Amino acid sequence: MRIIAGKYRSRKLNTLPGLKTRPTLDQTKEAIFSSLGNYLQDFTVLDVFGGSGALSLESLSRGAKKAYIIDNNIEAINVIKSNKEALKVKDELVIYHSSYMNVLPTFINKVKFDLVFLDPPFRLKVIDELITFLTENDLIEEGGYIMAEYPLEDVVNKDYPGYRIKLCRRYASSEVLILEKE
Repeated sequence: MRIIAGKYRSRKLNTLPGLKTRPTLDQTKEAIFSSLGNYLQDFTVLDVFGGSGALSLESLSRGAKKAYIIDNNIEAINVIKSNKEALKVKDELVIYHSSYMNVLPTFINKVKFDLVFLDPPFRLKVIDELITFLTENDLIEEGGYIMAEYPLEDVVNKDYPGYRIKLCRRYASSEVLILEKE
C-alpha cells in the first residue's frame, strides 16, 4: 500500500498482516479523493477505524491540517505509529487507542470535522449508528463530508437531513458512500 498523491506521494505504508484489517484498495482510495477534489487544503479529518492510518495519512499528504485516528486494536495502533514515524509526521496526526464509543463523545462541542472516514471491519454493522451520531451531535463542518465504506450486502441508510449524496459507487466487494453537509 502507498500514498497516492501530495507531499508523501509514492511512499509505502506498513499494513497489518493477515485479514484483521481490510485496507482500502488504491483504486477505491483514488476514486474517493478524486470525488472530494483531490486536495484537502486545511481540512480536519477523523478516521474512526484507523487500520494502517492510510486514509488519514493520504489526507495529510493532500493538505489536511490535522487528522485524528481511532483504533481499538493495539497491533493497528503500532502500524499507524510506524507509518507516522516513517513519514516524519508530527503533531498533525493524533492517535487514540480506544473504542470509538469512548472517543467520539469527547469531540462534542470541541471539534468539527471537514471529513470523516467510516471504514469499519466488515463484521461490524455500525455505519448508520455512526452517521446518526455525527449528524445529531453536529460534528461535521458546513460543506464537510462523511465517507463510509461497507460490504455490498449491508443495507445502509443514505437519507440524512441536511446531507446530500456526493458519491455512491460499488468497488469490488464493497460500496462507498460519500455524504456532503449542505
